[in-house]
Amino acid sequence: MHRGIWARRLTIAVAATLTTLIACAIPAHAWEPPRFDHTSQYLSRIESRYADTDLARFHYTVTGAGSPVVLIAGGAMWGYSWRDVIPELAREHTVYAVDLPSQGYTELRRGDFAYDLPAMADALAVFLDAVGLDRTALVGHSWGGAWSLHFAQRYPDRVTRLALLDSPGLDAEKAPVTPLFTTPLAGELATELTDRNFFAESIRGTFQHRELVTDEMIDEGYAAFSRPGNRDGFLALWRNLDYRLTDAGLDRVNAPTLVLWGGADAWLPASQADRLAARLPNATATVLPGCGHTVHEDCPTETIPALAEFLR
Repeated sequence: MHRGIWARRLTIAVAATLTTLIACAIPAHAWEPPRFDHTSQYLSRIESRYADTDLARFHYTVTGAGSPVVLIAGGAMWGYSWRDVIPELAREHTVYAVDLPSQGYTELRRGDFAYDLPAMADALAVFLDAVGLDRTALVGHSWGGAWSLHFAQRYPDRVTRLALLDSPGLDAEKAPVTPLFTTPLAGELATELTDRNFFAESIRGTFQHRELVTDEMIDEGYAAFSRPGNRDGFLALWRNLDYRLTDAGLDRVNAPTLVLWGGADAWLPASQADRLAARLPNATATVLPGCGHTVHEDCPTETIPALAEFLR
């Protein structure tokens, strides 16, 4: 898929809506986000757990036995994203899949949460403390990888291994849709007016094998994205994540690190994989040809064994 094609479609659609609103002098706050009534089938198949803290009521799952591994999904995604990864890693590990603030079914309890890299890294620390994990391996995808990377910079002694899947961390190229969400008013409208169709198009844009994007995948993702607070958190993250912080602290990561990237990533160029790994003290880079940004769902037969071998 041509790089950024879904972003251009979304930008055009939102721009048309924005033009209409301005022409009619309708204020942005008069609009309410589209509602989506959906009963999650995935939640009925798993054992949800909750860790209650002053910061948030964290939703998570625990599967398997062995050394701990914590999985952190990307932006606008949640633990469902790891549904194929969890059973395989759980053969040798105790696998936690956690929703951080703005994700899934976690409920934030503080109105002053910053939604920036330090806040997300500290939220992860709060969760780990709540479930009694002093040290763990971390696997993060996209934004979840950036949060994991910054956690490893702030708390290096707490990370045994670090896997970064198509994760921003360099002060370098950004996703092509970034200007849409970072522009005042346009960002608010793009977020509030994102319906299931726009959401589906964005998900498909992260896959090279678009036939793998099922209705269930879209419904599970959109239902979580549409929960109260998650849209606002999503927009705040677009505007507050500053990768100059991660770029400046790459030499502080002492854990063995795997940088895994889809060679056909339409969000972030695969050239960042080698550049990121070269800046980390103990890292290797693997680029999987023909795989998109959501590499663990787009190419599970290549990604999951690579993760299992690295974590072993």
